[in-house]
Amino acid sequence: MQSQGLPPAPPAVAYLDVDGFDTAASYVALAKSRGTRTICYLDVGSAESNRPDYASLSAISGLLGNSYPGFAGERYIDIRRYPEFIQIMDDRLRMCRDKGFDYVEFDVMDAFEDGAATTGFNLTEQDMIAYVTALSARARGYGLKPVQKNASGSSAALVPLFDAILFEGCVLGDFCADSAPYVTAGKPAFNAEYPEEWPAGTFDRARTCSVSASATVSTIITVVDLDRPAPDRCVP
Repeated sequence: MQSQGLPPAPPAVAYLDVDGFDTAASYVALAKSRGTRTICYLDVGSAESNRPDYASLSAISGLLGNSYPGFAGERYIDIRRYPEFIQIMDDRLRMCRDKGFDYVEFDVMDAFEDGAATTGFNLTEQDMIAYVTALSARARGYGLKPVQKNASGSSAALVPLFDAILFEGCVLGDFCADSAPYVTAGKPAFNAEYPEEWPAGTFDRARTCSVSASATVSTIITVVDLDRPAPDRCVP
C-alpha cells in the first residue's frame, strides 16, 4: 500500500491509496496499467472546507458540528442525518467510479468513538453502521469495493459490508488483531503506522513489522499528514 502524497509516476505497489478529489483519472489509469489496485480516499464523517462540495454540506442547517482535532477547516458531520446529504456522498462515489478507481476508503467512520464533547453529536455505533450500510450499497452500485477505515472494534459487524479494512496506528494502539474477521474472509487488511505518534524515541520498526505480520496486516510507515509517499513499509 502507498499513502496519498503523489510521486510523478505511480509507484510499483500492490495497492495505491490516493485522494479521490486531487488525483487525476490519468494517474489512476497509469497505476492500474502496471497492475496496481487503486483506492479512492473519501472523507465521509467530516466536512473539509477545501473540497468543492463543502458549501453544499455547510448549507444544511445544523449538519456540521465541532472542528476535527488537528485539521484546520474540517468539521464533524451529523451522520444520523445521512438521508439529507447522501446524494452529495453519492456524487463523490460516482467521481471515484468515473476516475477508474477499484476501491473506495471511508474515512472518519469512527466519529462515534470520539464522543459528543469532541464531535458535537451523540453518535452511536448503530448510527455509523446504518450510514455505512447505505454508502457501501451505493459504492457497489458504481462497481467500487468499499474499505472500512478504523472503527476496529466493529470489524466483525462490518466485514459483510466491506472488501478490505484500513487501520491507523494499530501497532501502537494494540488492535491489529481486530483484522481477524477480514483475514478469515480472505479480504486484505492494511495499516498506516505513524512514528511521530509514538512517545519520543520509542518507535520500534522491527516490532511494528512483526506485529503486522502476525496479524496478516500490510503496514506502511509514514507521516500523519499523508502529504508525501510513504518512506517505508513492512515487506512480508
